[in-house]
Amino acid sequence: MRNNALYFPYIALPQDSWTTKALLYWDKLSSIVPMDHLDRPEQMSEFMRALLAEGLVEPVIPAHFIYQVERFEASFIEHVENRLRFAFRSGSNDAPLRTIRIHVEKLGEIPSFLVQSGLAKQIDWAWYDVEATIANQFMSYLATCLGAIPTVNATPVTDSAIFASTLRPRRHGPARQPLHQHKSREVILKHLLPTPVEPIEVDKLLSFKRRYGHLLPPLRSSVEAHCTLVATLQNENDRADANEAFLLDSRQKIAEIEDAMRPSFGKVVFGSLAPLFGAGLTVQATDIGDKVVYAGAALSLAGAAYQAIASIRDGRRIAESRPLAYVAHAKREFGSIR
Repeated sequence: MRNNALYFPYIALPQDSWTTKALLYWDKLSSIVPMDHLDRPEQMSEFMRALLAEGLVEPVIPAHFIYQVERFEASFIEHVENRLRFAFRSGSNDAPLRTIRIHVEKLGEIPSFLVQSGLAKQIDWAWYDVEATIANQFMSYLATCLGAIPTVNATPVTDSAIFASTLRPRRHGPARQPLHQHKSREVILKHLLPTPVEPIEVDKLLSFKRRYGHLLPPLRSSVEAHCTLVATLQNENDRADANEAFLLDSRQKIAEIEDAMRPSFGKVVFGSLAPLFGAGLTVQATDIGDKVVYAGAALSLAGAAYQAIASIRDGRRIAESRPLAYVAHAKREFGSIR
């Protein structure tokens, strides 16, 4: 399982709750950014420029990587040729051409083929208007290929189910399995991870991940294993029931962790007394009278109580190390889930 994610199909991430959850969920979030956008950052939104500047999003420049995929151009061209043959046989190639603009740097040697096939039109040196279906499939194909390169090593993610449905399925796997896995992940994150009501605070998010990021990999492993299993279920109701059961179990565990994380009586009262007991402060019973005996007994009892309560705090530390403690900390840091 990959710990990083590669956003597609657009260059700039949306300034909304989806991006916040993605930044909280993945170790590293990347976006496909052409070189000329880095040379001229004014082409990108202010929000995207801030994410790149703070290192919350890492740019993946297609021209630096696609040469590592030996059949990058050939495989996609063969795919398009198969679609054209099917469209010709079915007589469905006369529909009006709806296009989406794509940067040439992402296309390798593919642009000339698309223009010759009547599926694209060159706008200027950098941009092509490409038939919408082909453009959507290409962006999914590009994200999948880039994510598989070892130096990128990222799971393709998107905020659009339409694009998720075009992700290349696993070999011999059900054709719609990637879509179901995407939908399950979106449901889990929507109901599990909190999102601040106010605009994202970059410094606060960076600080949170530095403090609690060690809890994220096991949490993500659990979620991804669940989503992979759900994607294999054939019935829609079964998938919904499985997601609800996972969320219910997670909420119960989070509640237990939150309860264990609350300050205890021992921490508030006996914490300041611990050094005194450790230094050997005890009152011995003598013939002076019962008051001293009672005082000594009281301090001895307090020491016993402190030791017992310390074990409760040990339980608290154990609770704080559980994977779902990441969610509990996030709720405390960023507020309620919305």
